[in-house]
Amino acid sequence: MARLDPASRPHFELQRRMGLFQVLAAVAFLVLTLRLWHLQVLEGDRYEALSKSNRLRLRIEEGCRGLIVDRNGEVLAKNRPSFDVLITPGDVSDPNAICQVLSQFLKVNPTELAHQIEEGRERAHEPILVKRDIGEAAMVPLQERKHELGGVTLRVRPLRFYPRRDFATHLLGYVSEINPAQLLREENRDFRYGERIGQGGVEGAYDGLLRGIEGGEQVEVDASGHETRGLGHIEPKCGYTMVLTLDADLQELAEEALQGKRGVVVVMNPLNGEILALVSKPSYDPNLFISRLTPRQWNSLVLDPYHPLQNRALQSAYPPGSLFKLITAIAALNKGVITPDTRFRCEGKFTLGTFDYACWKKEGHGTLDLKQAIAHSCNVYFYNTALRVGMEEMAKTGREFGMGEPIGLRLCEEAQGLVPTPEWKREVKGERWYLGNTIQAGIGQGMMTATPLQILQMASAIANGGHLLRPMVVKEMRAPDGEVVERYEPELIREIPLPPDVLSAVRAGMWATVNQNGTGAVAKIEGFDICGKTATAQVASRPLGGAVRRAPSLVDHAWFVCFAPLSNPQIAMVVLVEHGGFGSVVATQVARHVLEGIFSPELEMEADFQEAAALSAVPSERRNPQTNVR
Repeated sequence: MARLDPASRPHFELQRRMGLFQVLAAVAFLVLTLRLWHLQVLEGDRYEALSKSNRLRLRIEEGCRGLIVDRNGEVLAKNRPSFDVLITPGDVSDPNAICQVLSQFLKVNPTELAHQIEEGRERAHEPILVKRDIGEAAMVPLQERKHELGGVTLRVRPLRFYPRRDFATHLLGYVSEINPAQLLREENRDFRYGERIGQGGVEGAYDGLLRGIEGGEQVEVDASGHETRGLGHIEPKCGYTMVLTLDADLQELAEEALQGKRGVVVVMNPLNGEILALVSKPSYDPNLFISRLTPRQWNSLVLDPYHPLQNRALQSAYPPGSLFKLITAIAALNKGVITPDTRFRCEGKFTLGTFDYACWKKEGHGTLDLKQAIAHSCNVYFYNTALRVGMEEMAKTGREFGMGEPIGLRLCEEAQGLVPTPEWKREVKGERWYLGNTIQAGIGQGMMTATPLQILQMASAIANGGHLLRPMVVKEMRAPDGEVVERYEPELIREIPLPPDVLSAVRAGMWATVNQNGTGAVAKIEGFDICGKTATAQVASRPLGGAVRRAPSLVDHAWFVCFAPLSNPQIAMVVLVEHGGFGSVVATQVARHVLEGIFSPELEMEADFQEAAALSAVPSERRNPQTNVR
């Protein structure tokens, strides 16, 4: 065998190594080719999408929330521009430098902000809200240094604003960030964390119609996170404008009348159920909720012993006191156990067995008929009447007039109130019913409770001849161009089957209450035939014929309900002053302030009243669209 020449060995070794290198290079090229083929052909679409998502950003623009205006067009809720600062963590190249700049202008903690950015890198291209609603002093320098702040964007969006602050607050409601519990509800499945939603009042009940439709813009960013160009834009759409039944001038009158007191004033048109004013005091400024409340601000509201967030017109149930005497009278007249001429003698107390039940007038009223008994609110007359008619009939009549059931306005979670019966007491309390319970119920005391709006609904039905109407707060919805897209009609709950002379007798007593030196004489205005009924609802019992010093929280509630004028009722009103004392003194003064404004020529409400008066009857079957709005 030939042996390799030692001199040629280096050359052979070089060739062998070159061959090996070529093989390795060919294999590497093949692997690279296969990898490129895999990336471009098999994974091309995916990586193209990833590339686009890395350089494309979607900037969402909120649609303006619809305006809320009163019946005459005065704006009660509108929008103002807000500037928010956001950071997209994936576009931030130098977090520390950016955090220092932002902390200088926004007064935020740079360490906490850096921690937010680091946590946000898991969702690198989702913007993080740094600060909401910054002022012009911070916005201008941020815009000037925009080139240094890659990944930082300014978002302009509309924010709800209430120009008259704590005005008709409980009717309007407010707008705030959706809370975790609301996010879990099926109807809110399309909401995102941090989005705003109507809370309470018409803002909450009609959120779907008031809320605008989102738009947005797709923008391209460079490697530093700076925007280079816009790629497309979809205009956001504004929500519907809501026209309320509320009259802002009348609302202002009612707000003034209740100033410094706790309680309720509600004014309604008894012929169609339109609420013209609704005041619940104490109140709050809904603009507080524009920015996220601090724990201290929230606690100051929810821990306030006077509960400013509570809509007392719908959410609070009180003993109706002597207001229920109207129901007792109607039940007795309808059953035929008394007539308007039936007389009872009052000597300051009524004895049943071994118990004495007092009249508010300890020396007694003497002998009275029904008209006089209503006018002077004689307890003894209605003790006798209650025993004649019985609790079952009184409860049935009370329920027919809307007591003991929610109104159904959807403005808040409503109190139901209570019209007790022997069966209810047996089932709920496990106790028997006594005649003493009937006597107490006959004057609206004991276990009986009602909300102010239920009382107003009852008085309106007495005024309009027995049509129980559902109160309404929204007149119509309009598109941004002004076109009416939904008009709401009066809704008749039921016709109360009563002979006309029954309601006439009760109305005569209510007229005498104000106009013939009855308990409501303070509310008398010459020439306007105001009909009313006062009540002083006891919070705690007191000795017969006596008065005791009590803590403010135990002072009686003051009530007054009225309508006017007698022959052609145009307005109905309920006043409740919590722990105000005598209804004949305190509540009637509040009502008089409002009534004087209503019937003064300066307020110019006559046209509205004449229009309402033309609705002499309400169709028995009429759909109210507001109950079907989602």
